[in-house]
Amino acid sequence: MKPIMRNSLLGLCLLLPCHIVQSNPIALKYFSELQLDNQTRMGWAIELFIMWSEDSTMDGWYMTTSSDTAMLDSGIILSEGIFILLDEGTLQTPLSLSPSGETITLFNSAGYWMDELRYGDVENTETPSPPSGYSICLDYEMYHYWYLDSTPTLGAENDTSGAMSTIEGNIYDHDGNPLERARVRHAMTTQDVDSIYVTTDMSGYYTVDRRARLLYLDVTLEGYDLADTSFQAWPNTTHQVDFYLSPLVGIDDNESMIPEQIKLMQNYPNPFNASTSIEFGLPAPAHVAIDVFKLDGSHIATVLEEKMSAGKHEISWNAVNVPSGIYVYTIQVGDIKLSRKMILLK
Repeated sequence: MKPIMRNSLLGLCLLLPCHIVQSNPIALKYFSELQLDNQTRMGWAIELFIMWSEDSTMDGWYMTTSSDTAMLDSGIILSEGIFILLDEGTLQTPLSLSPSGETITLFNSAGYWMDELRYGDVENTETPSPPSGYSICLDYEMYHYWYLDSTPTLGAENDTSGAMSTIEGNIYDHDGNPLERARVRHAMTTQDVDSIYVTTDMSGYYTVDRRARLLYLDVTLEGYDLADTSFQAWPNTTHQVDFYLSPLVGIDDNESMIPEQIKLMQNYPNPFNASTSIEFGLPAPAHVAIDVFKLDGSHIATVLEEKMSAGKHEISWNAVNVPSGIYVYTIQVGDIKLSRKMILLK
């Protein structure tokens, strides 16, 4: 393992309370890369990257899918800094992975959940199903995320060769005039502290290179409303993404404090990693309930449930223990219920 990678990962562990590290193994990733043979349901290869471990074996470990379970062969060695390749030949029984989408979960010999990977057409998916000849790879940054790679590196450290996409476009006002010095945010630093952005030139043009994954862009310019979008970027592809900004409409500050009706604004940032802010407005004091649900309607969290005064309010939701995916958040005030979607990316 490279010293820089090891130090950054160990630094993350030192920042986490011991009980979190022990009870939430998501910080200790095992799945590192997945390649599918889209012609058959049985052709696949999974790479495990052992970031740190005492020397031992994976005897008794097993993997599950939405409809299947398979034990790993005996004698697979766990050792720090090594890559382990799994396929049908390293399992005691066959394990079928659907090219359209699957949830793969890894358990140790004691039955403890060790890692999980979701791809394709499944709930809370992390990445598209990789096309034939492609793979999906784990980025080793502090906040792990998956990206598409057109040049798989099974058995070696993941890289960006064959995994980059270019996003370019122009920023205009509603009359089609180019806007200079507009800020196009395309990423956040760890802990969502600082924006990473590019600035448009005199012709309103911008360009940025990013790994091929689900990306979120927003554009800000003084005097204009924010504009944003999210989309799946693909390797070796240039995506044209233009924005048209609307000018801010000045209103009296006193009127803006008390809305005429119940309002639920889009969470920010969105997509988000770990935490996001939800803003809402009330025309009169009322009991407010804000909840988060999966797309299937199952309840995830109650963010707020109390009486609030009239005016604008903002609350934060920390989703550190919630997997990546698309969720719905709602506000309930009496008989009125409003909802919006949010995207959690880790």
